[in-house]
Amino acid sequence: MRIHPFLGGRTRSWLRCALLFGCALLAAGAQAKISTWTDAAGNSFKAEPVEVLGPFALFKTGAAQGHRVLLRGLPEAECRRFAAETAAHAPRAARWSDARGAVTAELRGRVKRVAGPDKLEPVDLGSRPEPELMVLLFASHNEGPSWQMLGNFEPTYRRLQAVYPGRMEAVLIGLRHDATQHLRIATAGNHSWLVADFSQQRSLGTIMRLAPREGRSLVAVSREGVPLFSSAAETLGDIRKFVDQLTEFLRLTDPANPANWPDRLHYLAVTRPLALGTAGDGPLLVGDPLRDDGLRQRGVARVVATIDVDAEGRATRATIDPSSGVPEPMIAPLAQALMRSARFAPAIAGGRPVAGTYAYDRAVAAAPRVSAAELAWITGQAQLELPLEHWLVLKPVAVPEQVFSQVEGVDESGVVTLSAYDASSAKVSRTAQLTAFHSDWFGPAGPGDFRPKAGDTQEIDGQPLTWTALQADADGYVDLQVFNRRDYCIGYAFTEVQLPQALDGWLGIGSDDGLRIWLNGELVHDRWVRRPSKVDEDIVPLKLKAGSNRILIKIQNITLEWSFIPRLRLRGR
Repeated sequence: MRIHPFLGGRTRSWLRCALLFGCALLAAGAQAKISTWTDAAGNSFKAEPVEVLGPFALFKTGAAQGHRVLLRGLPEAECRRFAAETAAHAPRAARWSDARGAVTAELRGRVKRVAGPDKLEPVDLGSRPEPELMVLLFASHNEGPSWQMLGNFEPTYRRLQAVYPGRMEAVLIGLRHDATQHLRIATAGNHSWLVADFSQQRSLGTIMRLAPREGRSLVAVSREGVPLFSSAAETLGDIRKFVDQLTEFLRLTDPANPANWPDRLHYLAVTRPLALGTAGDGPLLVGDPLRDDGLRQRGVARVVATIDVDAEGRATRATIDPSSGVPEPMIAPLAQALMRSARFAPAIAGGRPVAGTYAYDRAVAAAPRVSAAELAWITGQAQLELPLEHWLVLKPVAVPEQVFSQVEGVDESGVVTLSAYDASSAKVSRTAQLTAFHSDWFGPAGPGDFRPKAGDTQEIDGQPLTWTALQADADGYVDLQVFNRRDYCIGYAFTEVQLPQALDGWLGIGSDDGLRIWLNGELVHDRWVRRPSKVDEDIVPLKLKAGSNRILIKIQNITLEWSFIPRLRLRGR
């Protein structure tokens, strides 16, 4: 079975008709080519139509340039023309090994995956769906910014793979290095993305046309090779902008996102009757209001229902099959939700929309392997970003080197966890704090109402240390190496956020190295690890109050770089 990128997997009969329709048009000469198109606002552009992805019609305007238009932004005649000229493009394949997309097909047999230190192995693409979106990681072993780019992309890649499984994949393509260096940069971080077979990279014609002449880059393309957005990854800010664009695009094109249902319905209303002709087909579910997380919370593993749909695409009746295991108290609410909020393209008969019946069958997927905070960050609950630019920083506190020598373990991503205590435990002994932090200068009451000012002093081990104003750079990066002492020490950073009302918040933060965070005197995050600062490596949920919110951060450094990179997001209304 092949899956169309915006219709889902229950449309085989319609797709057969659509392909026949497309073949007939192609026989008459209706092929995709660069021509002039006009959107609903009257704007004209020259481009080659390629494919539909979520609410967008994707066009190519050049070998390395793309253009996208919301489907509702295309007049009906242009929608019909777009469907005709793209009909020859194969729909998204259920198995990547069967993919015929310009980029995804090009990668078949030419990619590997990390199998261990200095080891790559072939990957079975038959076990994966063809991705809708590819991220091309162009990097060179011989330049530091490439390593920084890969490390900073990893946290977002991991979360997107968990939240949107099968929809996006990334592949590392090596530039200006040899096979040995290619292996080294591919395996050093134990990343789970794909790695281009270095010996076959020259045969990746569509992909290599997007490679930078110098430096490194992140490039997002559709499976058919339409460039969507890219970044030269010169700075952390560049990388952060790219990962935000990628996250937003996956959210916008997610079939479960109600925001894209009107565009898809507009396109189907215009093109589906013509594609089906006299063959006809039943209603097509475009917008499913039921959510897996809500169903799991209510003990629902599967929902089977029969839904009557009128000629306008409105659900007029929904009957839940009780044998599907839906708990009895949930039958009526689920039926109401389907009838009230499900969105359909109506059944087609004789080229006209008619009433029909839809067989609904939804198996609840397993929960994504991310925290609730990470899920909120990815799916758009964390919408409003507040810059954290101004900090007060306390001069470093020395820590004996032996404190850092107690390693508890190494996880699958290679993060080394140092000896630490659980922040969620009911009590943390003063001895444990003294051992790990050398001095517990908060005292028994903890940070409490602590609110330093620039120039204030704090006595530690009989020495007065001064709170100093420090500005984050343009990317939000806070560099603690401004102090003379860098190795085996602790630094504290403080800032305040004023809000007119209480809101949920999330702090995306990376640190070099160990990290503790207090919000209004309460310890909310405790992670002692040895690592470089990465964009959004940890996502910390915050319950922010109206008025002043005091954020105190402790960064425990081992050697070399010493920094943190934070950004705060709030729940949108």
